[in-house]
Amino acid sequence: MIKVLNVISDTNIGGAGKDVVTYCNNYNKKKIDLVVVLPLNSLLKPQIEQTGVRIIEVNGMKDKSLDLLAIPKLLSIFKKEKPDIVHTHASFSARIAARLCKNVKIVFTKHCVFPGGKLYSYSFVRKLNGLLNKCFADKIIASAEMAKGFLVAQGNDEKIIDVVLNGVDKINEIPEEKKAFVRKLYGINEKDIVIGMLARIEKLKGHDYFVESARTLIDKGYTNVKFLIIGMGSYENEIKAMVKKLDLEKYIIFTGFVSNVEEILNILDIQVNASYISETTCLSLLEGMSLGIPAVATDCGGNACVIRTGQNGIIVEKESADELVKGIVWLLEDKQRLQEIKKEAIYIYEKEFTSKRYAEGFEKVYESLVNKSE
Repeated sequence: MIKVLNVISDTNIGGAGKDVVTYCNNYNKKKIDLVVVLPLNSLLKPQIEQTGVRIIEVNGMKDKSLDLLAIPKLLSIFKKEKPDIVHTHASFSARIAARLCKNVKIVFTKHCVFPGGKLYSYSFVRKLNGLLNKCFADKIIASAEMAKGFLVAQGNDEKIIDVVLNGVDKINEIPEEKKAFVRKLYGINEKDIVIGMLARIEKLKGHDYFVESARTLIDKGYTNVKFLIIGMGSYENEIKAMVKKLDLEKYIIFTGFVSNVEEILNILDIQVNASYISETTCLSLLEGMSLGIPAVATDCGGNACVIRTGQNGIIVEKESADELVKGIVWLLEDKQRLQEIKKEAIYIYEKEFTSKRYAEGFEKVYESLVNKSE
């Protein structure tokens, strides 16, 4: 058995947290002895408890990659638990504590990677970043090929980077009467086309372009369309003001936080991802694919690794409402194409993006490190 401690500093449920929960639901119990380390009172705790995985809570490291006061607490846990591997998600504190232990291999997953910017144009910055990460990680997991490219450009050693594409549990199709109930709940008519964007409402996610595309589509005569903005975030008030200014309150529905994503995805005809700065392997796109929902996604980060034009949706240029409109119209105007894309979406999901394949990807990394040290 390989003993693995997954450490995550998040107190809310974001993409990294969902990844940890997915792994907890799908890990190989015959090979892996799994424990999850969380900050005290993290919202992830109930979800991980449901998987049966043991949890250790730490009074510290809340939403902080580096919390100096948490390092001795984590070190005490690691020495007591004696893991073979510490796998961190947004916790540099845990990587430092793990390096202070003997015979512990360190893995960290880079869930969200931004282009380097001006800072990484300096060679000494790239070298320092690469040296730091190599000192405190035996393996880096990138969740998309694009993310790996960014990591290498930022000075990290390509030899220690493995790509493990995200995977998700399949979303189940709900009965027609349940779909009708959910549509009615949001004021959506039986014949309305439903286009949804499931993402944190932050500026980099491109909700403003989604709202602009809605205005254009309605002006083009697509008045039987409802647009769902699913989620919450710091940019929410600005987007709501934009919706009001463009007189779209009749067409755009803000759902707020949705605990049961299965229900909301089941009523979508098309899913949109309008990110323009950072995107690795978008979990909501994968969940939609498992139901056969075609997607219009911007050419940002790992989106093009997930959505293949003509197969399970269409990739369009980022930062352009007109491009989103073209993609949506391209799907809506050919019903036969739309049906073919739905089938292909499910096929690609089952072949490449299941939660089982995701868990196996982690475990290949774990096994390679343990075997190397023997």
